[in-house]
Amino acid sequence: MTKRFDVIVYGATGFTGSLVARYLAAESESALSNSSALKWAVAARSEAKLTQMKEQLKDRLPEIAPELIDTIPMVVADSGNEKSLAKMVQQTKVVVSLVGPYKLYGELLVKVCAENGVHYCDLTGEIVWIEEMTAKYAATAAKTGAVLVNCCGFESIPSDLTTFLVADRIQKKLNSATSTVDLYFTDFKGEASGGTLASVFAVMETSTSKQLLASRNPFFLTDDKTIAEKQQAGLVAPNTSGITVKYDKAMGFWHSLFIGASVNQAVVHRSNYRLHNKYGDKFVYHERMAIGGLFMQLLATFGTIVVGIMLYFGWTRALLKRLARAPGQGPSEESMLQGYFIAEAAGYTDDGKLAVKAKTVGSGDPGYRLTSRLISECAFCLAKDEFGDAKSLKGGFYTPASAFGHKLADRLHTKKFIMFELKDMA
Repeated sequence: MTKRFDVIVYGATGFTGSLVARYLAAESESALSNSSALKWAVAARSEAKLTQMKEQLKDRLPEIAPELIDTIPMVVADSGNEKSLAKMVQQTKVVVSLVGPYKLYGELLVKVCAENGVHYCDLTGEIVWIEEMTAKYAATAAKTGAVLVNCCGFESIPSDLTTFLVADRIQKKLNSATSTVDLYFTDFKGEASGGTLASVFAVMETSTSKQLLASRNPFFLTDDKTIAEKQQAGLVAPNTSGITVKYDKAMGFWHSLFIGASVNQAVVHRSNYRLHNKYGDKFVYHERMAIGGLFMQLLATFGTIVVGIMLYFGWTRALLKRLARAPGQGPSEESMLQGYFIAEAAGYTDDGKLAVKAKTVGSGDPGYRLTSRLISECAFCLAKDEFGDAKSLKGGFYTPASAFGHKLADRLHTKKFIMFELKDMA
């Protein structure tokens, strides 16, 4: 059945949502005047705010005729009203969900997409919620063909695709499985998203201590929860990404805990799992921060521990909330343009030899400008059936790498949003 839209951006009135709408408008200007091009719409619970957002687009995109921006369709739906959400998703092939914290506002949209066979992508980094949604709706999605892709922003596309490309190079060049990929963020300029911070607070307030402890397992999003036993038996390399400061001789870095590592490690291991252990049966991914020297790593570790303790207790968490950027707010245009990140990675063969080094460079504030482009490109992949090396995917929950693979990496590299550079070492 032909749908009215290819893509609906839900949550378009928020800060990141408006950036996605702005990117889609600029990227698909012809779609506003050409019925054969990508058809998309903006959606939120308030028609007045959608109209206001479109007026702001006119100021941000002076190169596009205002009357064309006026023609962008609007859909009104409430994240707490299943009937209105179902009516919305039935009009489209793909939904982009930007309504975090997802634990509080995201489930019904996942449910109706799974039930109606509608593809879906989001920006969540809430891995406890991802596991809950998978347990509840994966079987339904498998029946309807809905492809649901989580973590389509800075969490976790750079980590996920870099690892995918490194493991793929090792397999193709050396005909070897990958035992380990160590990835380090070596430079970063950007601001923490208000939505991301709100999601962190929501996770701490809605998850049990047991769930929080379990989610620290880097294999949390796979069906293999016995990884600790395998590590003790020597079948899988241990996860060494703890709070200690260490030195990597192969890379020449002092490194310490990276605050986003628990999410990214879970996503990367899920990618390997969803790709039927394409990286390797014993594959382990480590992610750390390596910005500055030893002193900086000691200082960063201390700061991370302090913030972690403050997040754990209710009264200190309330203090952090008061200091944090509110959801819907964001940095200046100049600040977003100046942002970037650099990550460097090392991939090892199944016999432990260094085989590939990678350098990944992202352009634009990672949490805002870059993220809005990353999820938009994921939506394009879903709308155009660009599913990795396959023509189609079975319905279910996926990661960016397991859903899109080279197709997404090529899109991002070609547009210079994320540049991937690989160097053979063996």
